Amino acid sequence: MYGTCLPKQFSSFGRERTFLQATVDRLQQLIAPDRTVVVVPRQHEAIARQQLSEYPAMEIVAQPRNLGTGPGVLLPLVHVLRRNPAADVALIPSDHDFRAPRPLLEALLRAQRAARQHRGMVLLGAVAETPASDLGWIVPRRRRLPGAAVSSIREFVEKPSPALAASLFAQGALWNTMLSVTPASVLWGLARQQLPRQAVLLDRYASALGTSVAAQLLEDTYRELPSADFSRDLLAAARGLWVTPMLGAGWSDCGTPERLEAAFGDGPASSRVMLRAVEPEQAIASAS
Repeated sequence: MYGTCLPKQFSSFGRERTFLQATVDRLQQLIAPDRTVVVVPRQHEAIARQQLSEYPAMEIVAQPRNLGTGPGVLLPLVHVLRRNPAADVALIPSDHDFRAPRPLLEALLRAQRAARQHRGMVLLGAVAETPASDLGWIVPRRRRLPGAAVSSIREFVEKPSPALAASLFAQGALWNTMLSVTPASVLWGLARQQLPRQAVLLDRYASALGTSVAAQLLEDTYRELPSADFSRDLLAAARGLWVTPMLGAGWSDCGTPERLEAAFGDGPASSRVMLRAVEPEQAIASAS
């Protein structure tokens, strides 16, 4: 669409704001720019800074290379811990869509209260609208959580078969949005337990933050750092996690052309998105 490979969080698909900008915009009522850390791949640092230039107080951290979502979460976490070890951390993907932001903000506040109370991670599970088999699911220990409830988690189910997805939907399981709130020190403790090698290496980098050697040490760290998946390698193996339902937010991860089209509705922007999302030869045939 843009003449180069550009992740969708930097794209607008005909809207006024890109996914990244819209994510930051909707969070301003809860999280001030000077308390926001955005992590991006180094090759997209320039476009991230350009798109977020109206938020000069926001910290942008560039990864030397992509090593999965594990390091992608832990790198900005060490920046947060250096600034305020007592902080609560909300993890917010920047390429998701919400039809109604208010239920998102309410769920984040509820998750923060529960995270403080339980000294643990609280995930936001979207109340499922369909028995989707291409999404991850969270199964609470309590069936069909009311909107203001928080429950411990029985299990995670990643991309179930259609039959299992139908069963999960019927029992009131929730879509895993990957949004969460955790006390920063607790999240770092989970990292030490589940991703010890990554934690040791990033701890060494954290000790150099604010010095002249930090940039070089980050390069050296990423040469040694093992890749890891935050959901598979940390969340699925962790204990003492909680979930709260998010109802009415109209959440979508826009992870397929179909869900991206649904998020944009039936207007002209949706037509342009679908035309460009198909294979080039199909687009040419459609355009002709």
